[in-house]
Amino acid sequence: MTANTLNQDVRTIGLVALAHGLSHFFQIATAVLFPLIRDDLGVSYVALGGTVALYYVVSGVCQTAAGFAVDRYGARRVLFFGLALSNGAPFTLIGNDGGLLETSVSLAQIDMSPGERVDVIVDFRGLAVGSTVMLRDLRSGWDLLQFVVARTVNDTGIIPTTLSTIESLSNPVTARVFSFDGMSKINGQLYDINRIDFSVPFGQTELWRFVTNGNAPHPVHVHGASFQVVSRSGGRGQTYAWERGWKDTVLLDDLETVEVLIRFDAFRGLYVMHCHKLEHEDMGMMSNFEVV
Repeated sequence: MTANTLNQDVRTIGLVALAHGLSHFFQIATAVLFPLIRDDLGVSYVALGGTVALYYVVSGVCQTAAGFAVDRYGARRVLFFGLALSNGAPFTLIGNDGGLLETSVSLAQIDMSPGERVDVIVDFRGLAVGSTVMLRDLRSGWDLLQFVVARTVNDTGIIPTTLSTIESLSNPVTARVFSFDGMSKINGQLYDINRIDFSVPFGQTELWRFVTNGNAPHPVHVHGASFQVVSRSGGRGQTYAWERGWKDTVLLDDLETVEVLIRFDAFRGLYVMHCHKLEHEDMGMMSNFEVV
């Protein structure tokens, strides 16, 4: 696919995948999710049938960008990204689903699944005017966005050593196991909007263990509270820098077991947990629970 071009000053900019805020904001859609329109940039990234498409918004009219076409509509699904820069420069990761991390992390590649978000900073200060850098998806080989260094500016900003303070959850009172089965079930059950599958005591720290039973990957998304990823065994066998801090979505790949600590201490009520892969949640891979 042909990438869109963005002219950029020689300075540090914020490149944001799926939300949040620094200098410039971009949404990289990973299924038919989260369309975003930015009046200041006039750009929106959306997905059609799981394939990425780019639209400009001019005076309220949506127009397809020249040279950026839908590739075989409905035939290819772009559900997971391996984001990297074409010049090998690192991203500086500063935040994810739940906000700022405690400290920044330098990464050459960031893997993302539907529902996950990252805040990263890209530094263009060492590049000459006229240089180009491509934001690339290493999984598909697609070039997603081209940056062109347009002019030199004076930017002496630095990233603070400490970005935030995050309370570490510990001492879970109980443990629960959730098996994501095939394409449509959690713990062997199809979703029923009228059924409450389990109750969680308000303010109680729990350990939730997510396991697969075929047809992974499953991006597991929990409503009502953020969690902390504790461990991953089997499959990739490790946790990643972009999974630190507070998360609300975690990728469960084939043959993996992922453990998280979670505490619901904001509001009581009914919530849902589901696979964030659109076809899976639509087929019933969801579960209602109540915080009491």
